[in-house]
Parts: sequence; C-alpha cells; structure tokens
Amino acid sequence: MKKSYKLEYRMNDERNNYPAVYHYEFDEPNEIFCRRLCDYFVKGKRVFKKTSTSLEDEYYVIYLEEETDEYVFDDAKVYSHVTLEVRDYHEYSVSPLLYTYELFSHQEALTLIGNDYLWIDEMEYEKISAEIDEDRSTYVLYVSK
Repeated sequence: MKKSYKLEYRMNDERNNYPAVYHYEFDEPNEIFCRRLCDYFVKGKRVFKKTSTSLEDEYYVIYLEEETDEYVFDDAKVYSHVTLEVRDYHEYSVSPLLYTYELFSHQEALTLIGNDYLWIDEMEYEKISAEIDEDRSTYVLYVSK
C-alpha cells in the first residue's frame, strides 16, 4: 500500500483549540517540505504568516496567523504548473518580478526555496521571505540585492 502524506494548516489560536482550516493529502512529501519553508501562505485572497510547524502523529502541521496588513497580487499571472517567482522586495509597495522559474516538480522548488542567497543574471540576492500563493499556483521568493 502506498503511503500518503497529510498536511494540515491550523490557526495559532489557543483559545479556540487551534482550529484546522485547510487539509491536504499528497503522494510524496516534497510539496509539504516546500510549504514548511514558506513564511507566508496565500489562499482565498487572504495572507497568513507561518508561526510554527510540527509533526503530530500522521500529520505535518503548519500553524498560521492572518496578516491583515499584507495584500495579494490581484493582477499577477496565474500558473497551471509548478513555478517560483523571484520578486525584488519593497515594503509597503509592489515588489517587481525579477525572474520566473518554470519548474517540473516541488523537489526543484525545494532546491531554490531553501537558500538564503540566490544568483540571478550575475547578481547576488538575499532571501527576505518565501510564500506559497495558492490563488496563483506559485511559490514566491522575496529578495534584496
């Protein structure tokens, strides 16, 4: 029997017993590992900040808090396959797109998201944060020169 990997997003809300808000099941764990490396999670035009992760019995769990100061990219491209956008981080304004990696797997995404520094067009960039934007089906790395 093939193993499945379960992921659950929960609100970091002790008063309400950490309610589960999203459930996923995967055939392989690489997407879970990518998601655990992301600082932010975007779904349903809401932005959540990761507060912690855990492994509880059969579930990988990511705890979240909603970020009401953050905004989503309403006019950015929506993808149909695994991609990773690299954006030049600008606080309180639009972060321009520097580069898009067209990927074949979440394992490839993992090799990029897990770095503190990235070279693009002979320029070194430092990772500020990473997110998964489910609304647009992409990972996003925010970087600075």
